[in-house]
Amino acid sequence: MVPAQAQAEPAGATAQAEPNQVQDLAVVQGDGYATLSWTPVDGATDYQIERTPVAEDGTATGTAVITGVWRPNRQINNSEPTFADAGFAPGNRFQWRVRARVGTEAQPYSTPVAGLTNAHWGDPDTPGQNLRTQWENTLGAQYTSDVNEYAYTQAVDELSERVRVVEIGRTIQNRPINMFVVGYPTPPATPEAVAATNPLLVNCNVHGNEPGDREACLIMARQLAFTDDAKTLDLLSKTTMLILPTLNGDGRAAGARGNSTGQDLNRDYSLIRQPETRAFVEMVRDYRPIAGYDGHEYGNANTGDLPMLPPRHQNVAQGIFDESQNMIEGHMYSQGAKDGWWACPYGCTGANVGLGEETILRNTLGLKNVVNSLLELRSSGGPTRPDESNTANNRRRKTYSALWTFNQFLQYHGANTKAITTARAEAITFQSTNTGRIVFRGSR
Repeated sequence: MVPAQAQAEPAGATAQAEPNQVQDLAVVQGDGYATLSWTPVDGATDYQIERTPVAEDGTATGTAVITGVWRPNRQINNSEPTFADAGFAPGNRFQWRVRARVGTEAQPYSTPVAGLTNAHWGDPDTPGQNLRTQWENTLGAQYTSDVNEYAYTQAVDELSERVRVVEIGRTIQNRPINMFVVGYPTPPATPEAVAATNPLLVNCNVHGNEPGDREACLIMARQLAFTDDAKTLDLLSKTTMLILPTLNGDGRAAGARGNSTGQDLNRDYSLIRQPETRAFVEMVRDYRPIAGYDGHEYGNANTGDLPMLPPRHQNVAQGIFDESQNMIEGHMYSQGAKDGWWACPYGCTGANVGLGEETILRNTLGLKNVVNSLLELRSSGGPTRPDESNTANNRRRKTYSALWTFNQFLQYHGANTKAITTARAEAITFQSTNTGRIVFRGSR
């Protein structure tokens, strides 16, 4: 789960650098992406990332394409630029080059670096690890159907002692709402026992036409179920991870935002008028997660890769708000700056977004004293990812950016459990005093 050092293969190293030529290009492979880093060029306005498919001998097997543009607003540490190149089919070999631009004038490319990208996670000869979703098998050309999801979910459950799949409810059209309960060496046996482990929760697909996070959650469930990574197993031995891949199965099957009645379920978590939201809030009541992420997609081409937003309802306890901000700004921003993903505030295009209604999940969870964040996957490539007119490229970039986020969420939780539980306990005490103003509508 931690990105591995790429098999870097310098091709045709230049004896002496040209003026303004990017130096020290390095490439590290992650799951579905490659992190590029380089030494900054004085006076550079931005940088273009070029990717070329190559054979083992370094000869090109396809056309070179500009796949990314790094801009100074991408990260919190501009003295060490990084870019997460994504969208390619996993397991292929590529060559990368980076060049600076001063204004609109392109400077010389760096010396190329080639490497083999990571294949889909899991040894194809090892039971369990060799499972693949419909989305993976079609390289992003198709999303995983409900039937394929149920078969995949059942297989993970049957083949891994670390996983128990529970049905928390049914949709209006009688589709099961399944949840992975993951722990090491086995998950706790009851909701009460899970609650005692300070669990974390990922809600992956409330809007049926925003499926990128759902695909990431299905992949992550397989990773957690069958990984041999010692750090991950240590984290799972101390907590329980709850992964809810498809709350809105009817909307997903129809490719619709709402459920089968047209209800936006992300405006119903406190009103609880639909069976899907009732199943969810009853699960939160019983399993008592202390931290959560809620996956969505955002249709603005100019925003960052991963817009995030904490609970902003004004009756959310200050400590819950502060720790949610710390999760986003203290962890996701800084780790994104290392790995090349552009995490930013939801609304980082300047749009007025991020409502304070208590019916929205991040606000409902905040009012229930859960540290949490919204996650929006940028649904269009836009000017910083110009190679996403190919639909599969776009889908792969979105899903693997979500997979990165959810894995980082587990890392954050492991490192900050004490701070989260302290904020939660103080919030419960504060809310129980029933003092102070009550705000019905309004955002922080």
